[in-house]
Amino acid sequence: MYIFEFYKRRHGRQASRLIVISPMIDARAAKLAERLGIEIYGDSIEVEAL
Repeated sequence: MYIFEFYKRRHGRQASRLIVISPMIDARAAKLAERLGIEIYGDSIEVEAL
């Protein structure tokens, strides 16, 4: 089970967006994140609020 599925079950609602903030992301992880629709940021200041 992915963490966003856990969140949905636990809180009874879907997350509005899925993000990862990390200065180092493995290329394989980046590919998986793209496939799952997860946004990737190298620093928290790069994230635009909705």
